[in-house]
Amino acid sequence: MKSSILLLSGLAITALLSACAGSNNAGESLDVPTNMPPICRDIDFVEQPDMREMCGVRTVHTLAYKNIPQQRYLIKPQETSIVKSGNKLELRFQNSFPLYLEGPITEELEFSQQKRLEKIKNSYDYHEIYNKGAERIRIFKMGIPTDKGNTYTFCFRIPEKKGNARTRSVAMGNHIEALSCGDFDRLVAENAKTK
Repeated sequence: MKSSILLLSGLAITALLSACAGSNNAGESLDVPTNMPPICRDIDFVEQPDMREMCGVRTVHTLAYKNIPQQRYLIKPQETSIVKSGNKLELRFQNSFPLYLEGPITEELEFSQQKRLEKIKNSYDYHEIYNKGAERIRIFKMGIPTDKGNTYTFCFRIPEKKGNARTRSVAMGNHIEALSCGDFDRLVAENAKTK
């Protein structure tokens, strides 16, 4: 009788410890760097935990206080991504300073581990226009679809770099500027008339 009670209590303790260990794994999330090399971007780190260390992915317990930025890539232009940090969304272009996205889009994009592997199938409309003073104007429009089925349009202007090759560093980022989509459409329409 005593041995069966000891055996049952031993099994109960083992079950309790394994349940705690299981809940500990469920309470983990992954800190995936936003500057990963391209070879690491399409890896599911939940299914392939052996790749975490090589790609700089760390396991973080949800009880720990940590603001983990999450990222999703767009299909156009290459290397463009949307990063969620806290409640803010940043649109990041290669070699450019990030732009903040505002409005309903901030609530309609999902940033789970599974969604990280899905690229956002955005539209991208780029134009180079020369005005009467032969000044080059580079503008583009992006349509970004959300996981709720809506598409939001954002327009931007890429200003010319200031200074000359000697005074500006290659490492300096571009300042892409927000542009109203009404101005974008007007500039494109005016350019089409002059051709």
